[in-house]
Amino acid sequence: MRDLKRALVICFTTAVMLGSAISLYIAVHSSLFLVQVVEVADQPENAPVDAQTITQLAAVPTGEANLFELDLKEVENRILANQWIREVRLQKRFPQTLSVAVIFREPKALFQGPDGVLSYIDFDGKPFGRLNLQFISDLPLLSGFSTDLQDQSKIKNALQILNSWEESSLNSVAELSTLSWDSQYGYRALISYSLGKSQSHVRVTVDLGQEVDADSASQLQRLSRVIHYLSLHSMNVRQIFADVGKKIVVKTSRGS
Repeated sequence: MRDLKRALVICFTTAVMLGSAISLYIAVHSSLFLVQVVEVADQPENAPVDAQTITQLAAVPTGEANLFELDLKEVENRILANQWIREVRLQKRFPQTLSVAVIFREPKALFQGPDGVLSYIDFDGKPFGRLNLQFISDLPLLSGFSTDLQDQSKIKNALQILNSWEESSLNSVAELSTLSWDSQYGYRALISYSLGKSQSHVRVTVDLGQEVDADSASQLQRLSRVIHYLSLHSMNVRQIFADVGKKIVVKTSRGS
């Protein structure tokens, strides 16, 4: 009798498992769960990649792909092929919707590669995309850098200078248009500032030196005071030397 009960339990359990497997198979292959909608959610205004392009990148055949069987990793990789897209979040919303949300790369500057081609660069020091003046046109330009591993630290230091510039009072007295690397002089900034209360501006090269260290922010604050003085007194100078750890030297047409 005990063996009979055990056999019945085994048979019942097997039948339940078989029935569940059959039900799951039917559900997975049912037309009720075919993807009918690919929804791009939380798209910011003036996004660099529109919703239609993201849907095309996802390449999910509506009316054919089953939501249960859909490989989200493959969809994610296809969307990440666009360099503007930094991160992808996918969600299956049963019974028939795939929701897509993307996070875009944030340009910190324009980047001119060794070949002269202009692209954007993010805060991680990764160049991406191609320049589109209709999207963002007022970013500073990084030049004189290559994209190989040897220049990665120089690029990150350049981005650190840009961040320190934005956070200091320099941002209100001078506009930095170009930050370049020179093997002899180090980091060189091309800036402009106003001459007194007039509408005219003067452009001047500022040598920032070979190194970027903890004192760089303090040096930029000192530079801010110098440029403020030059602007206030309508002084047009030829060059400014502001190497970290050194006094700031201003070169005019009549000397320093």
